[in-house]
Amino acid sequence: MNRSLVRCTGCRYSVLEAFTSLAAISIPKQAPRQPIRRPQQSRAFSRLTPLRQSLEQLSSSQPPESVPWYLQVEEPAPPAPVSPILALQEIPPLPLDSPIILQPVLEHLSIQIGLDNLVLLDLRNMDPPPALGANLLMIIGTARSVKHLNVSADRFCRWVRKEYKLRPYADGLLGRNELKLKLRRKARKMKLAQSVGNTVAMQGADDGITTGWVCVNMGPIDDAVLPEEVEISAAAAEEASEDVAEDEDEEYENPANDYVGFGSRTNSPRIVVQMFTEEKRVEMDLEGLWDVRNTRRARRDQRANAEAESVIGRLRAQDATQDSRDQGEATGSDHQDKPKGPAQEQEPKDSDEGVPTKMEAEVDEAKEREDMDESRPLGGMGAS
Repeated sequence: MNRSLVRCTGCRYSVLEAFTSLAAISIPKQAPRQPIRRPQQSRAFSRLTPLRQSLEQLSSSQPPESVPWYLQVEEPAPPAPVSPILALQEIPPLPLDSPIILQPVLEHLSIQIGLDNLVLLDLRNMDPPPALGANLLMIIGTARSVKHLNVSADRFCRWVRKEYKLRPYADGLLGRNELKLKLRRKARKMKLAQSVGNTVAMQGADDGITTGWVCVNMGPIDDAVLPEEVEISAAAAEEASEDVAEDEDEEYENPANDYVGFGSRTNSPRIVVQMFTEEKRVEMDLEGLWDVRNTRRARRDQRANAEAESVIGRLRAQDATQDSRDQGEATGSDHQDKPKGPAQEQEPKDSDEGVPTKMEAEVDEAKEREDMDESRPLGGMGAS
């Protein structure tokens, strides 16, 4: 029997009626059922009412004079949190009048070498200057392990020698052969100590290998040869790759006729890179040491500037008072030296006309004496 006939309700009824007619059984006829209609979903229409209400509320809440789009200022987005890994690789800002090669050196130490927490100390104005030399710029970085420390110092020295034709001096850097030799000696000593049974003394001893500190002194950087900014061709790139491979195989050695310490007083700027392990950097705390000296120097300079300003103010006040006095004396002398009028010049002449001079008075006295002598009688003199 075809399945399509079974699926239809009317067909089923006709088939049953045919079988029952053969068996003389009557089946009451029923009205065909109408297909069940699904109730219409009123949910979609019910959502329109709150939407209209919300639109009406928004339209009523907006002011009649809305701000145009070109005057609407967008609120700045909050700053994205900085990743702690990226924070470790931040390059410190450059000081004023810094050398040209300082920025490439910092970028190489952070990106290529992989030193963390770089700190740049400007010690050019220190008085007295540090032991490493005057006009000094010090870079402090943290290596991830002792092996990373030695590899970083060796690669940095070779990069400086190749890039700028300088001869840096790395204090505390052990060469590969020297490191192997010291490791063999240390293993031999540990073996002898274990045979004796004394292993405690060797654990705390300083073997000179794991110092955790390498000081790379680049020296005066005025002698640095800046690389030319020229595009490298394919052949030059191959030669550069070969040179890099040779440099990696070659071991860096410090210059023989060089020294680090007192006596190197020049005006040329110097760059010194201090590489530490994390524990050694916390132990030494060079940042705190130089910050204290810088704060002391700043306080001393501030005190000296205040004293100089006070002295200059006093001198200016004294100069002002002296100028006012000189100006007053000058005005008084001008009043005394002022020329007199004709009436004032004639008054003393008129007053001196009736007063006899000294010579005239003496002549008058002599005449009076002669007159008195002539008036005396001569007989009186002889009789007496």
